[in-house]
Amino acid sequence: MELLWSPLKKRELANFAGDHLAYVADATEQGIHRINHNQHLPWSFLTHTGLTIHPPHAPNLRKDQ
Repeated sequence: MELLWSPLKKRELANFAGDHLAYVADATEQGIHRINHNQHLPWSFLTHTGLTIHPPHAPNLRKDQ
């Protein structure tokens, strides 16, 4: 989570003083969209944690089904 929070604090939320929580939520959402549009950045966060994502395996289907 900190890996995502850090770039938000440095860009979208830097020197941000929203009058309402909704403004802060909107700025945060814009930052998350920015990060998601970078194909490598979200994966670099995952790599940094040492975790991996494995696709689910297809169920074993018998030939007579």
